[in-house]
Amino acid sequence: MKTPSKIEHFNKLTSSSAKRGVLASIIAILILTVLEFPPPIGFETRPQSDVSPIWLVFFLVILVVEIATIPLIYKIQRIGSGLGILAAILNILQVIADQAHLMQPEVAPLGYSLLESMVVIASVALVYFSWSALKSAKRTEKNLLKVQS
Repeated sequence: MKTPSKIEHFNKLTSSSAKRGVLASIIAILILTVLEFPPPIGFETRPQSDVSPIWLVFFLVILVVEIATIPLIYKIQRIGSGLGILAAILNILQVIADQAHLMQPEVAPLGYSLLESMVVIASVALVYFSWSALKSAKRTEKNLLKVQS
């Protein structure tokens, strides 16, 4: 009988652990998003009048996908995992667009850039946990098919 290596064992999160990781990552991203708002709530000091309505719609799409991921990761795990990966990719694209001055012509302040880098880190964690939850859902489906046949 083959014993799993430490790396193989590390990569196999349980389904509930992966779901909790997805939830924690989304909560962290949402908190960081609130901190990116203009004062008095957040740290954004650049004028919001320069932001195109297209980027506002993009922001709202990200928000909807993140919020939709939370119940779906528990109800329909495969769809929730896919939405989690999508939300993470969209968050990273938004940070890249902001740092490339596509959203606003002014340079982002240092504190705001640090917040955005934390969003990227939380998004990478969201991809990892969502991918683990997706693999876990596939393993569960595979096991159910074995039992039924």
